[in-house]
Amino acid sequence: MYIIFSLSALLLTSCFAPKTTVETTVKNLVPGSSLSGRTVLFALPRTSLVVRVQAVKTTYVPGPFRKYSEKYLGIKPEVNKKQTVWSLKEAGISSYIEPDPANYFTLTTNGVLTENALTLTGKGLILDMTREIGQETPAFAVTSDEPDGKPYFTDLSVKRNFKEKADTVYRTVMQDTGFVRIPVVKTTESPKTLDEKAEEAAKFIIKIRKRRFKLMSGQYDTYPRDEALEFAVKEMTRLENEYLALFLGKKVNQTWYYRFLFTPTDPAKQQVLFRFSKETGICQNGECKGMPVYFTWTTADNAPDIPSGTVSVADSNRIYYRIPELTDVRLNYNDRTLAQKHLFIYQFGPVIELAPNVILGK
Repeated sequence: MYIIFSLSALLLTSCFAPKTTVETTVKNLVPGSSLSGRTVLFALPRTSLVVRVQAVKTTYVPGPFRKYSEKYLGIKPEVNKKQTVWSLKEAGISSYIEPDPANYFTLTTNGVLTENALTLTGKGLILDMTREIGQETPAFAVTSDEPDGKPYFTDLSVKRNFKEKADTVYRTVMQDTGFVRIPVVKTTESPKTLDEKAEEAAKFIIKIRKRRFKLMSGQYDTYPRDEALEFAVKEMTRLENEYLALFLGKKVNQTWYYRFLFTPTDPAKQQVLFRFSKETGICQNGECKGMPVYFTWTTADNAPDIPSGTVSVADSNRIYYRIPELTDVRLNYNDRTLAQKHLFIYQFGPVIELAPNVILGK
């Protein structure tokens, strides 16, 4: 939510009659400045941007039974090695207003400070330093819809992982006539080989297909109807696809949400927000070798032709304010526009002097 800041123009009057001379001074706020009881602190506004980006991390995972897909199913695996590919899905731009730290001022008077009926709220020309600022923190944030480290395959079979093996052993028993060897059947358990597990999974896939066909063709004496039939077929297809992924591999999509705070500085220059690589995704440090995702600015030149930037004031009896510049803001990546918005950007516009008679109410 954006807050509109206002600063009522100050009416400087004297409490005593006859009328006395009121002196007013406006200065840049510098380190070490002292503020008296008759000093007001204010600042020019600047526009900062909130950029939200969605990136999709796609992980291609080979199936554990990929070596046996042609042997038991007659099809080739789709994924033979694990790899990760990032893509930019969408982006959005919004803005908020904050004080410009390069343009703080003090207004000092020997008169009495009272509120004038004229306010500059509607034009957003001067910020009231006593109001809260609608800045979002932190400057960079990232979240994901699913945590990393989740196992890709958890259902490898509907049967046990061990197989039983019966071996015949002989036990020597002493009888009246002497020692006799008696056969004894001993059952042992051993883990199934990967080939045996793949064969089991392939048989289960074929069984699902057969039962689904019989269900849809009405070969059972009793079977579900309407929505129940539709749900049963859907679940059997889902289960089939899960087991097919053990042979063919699977594609796992994970959406990441990024938020950046950015302050425009120069409308004539492209400004890089971050870099993006299909291998590593979004990064802001210099180690990333991806392509830049950058801002371009196109101003409408709606403001008067007056120099913009930082105001340097020694002593003055006037208050300064900015006229915002209507700007077409675009976020671009590799000749593709990810987001576009028309915004009023204060620091791109000129700084104007407010006439003394407006401020002083004369």
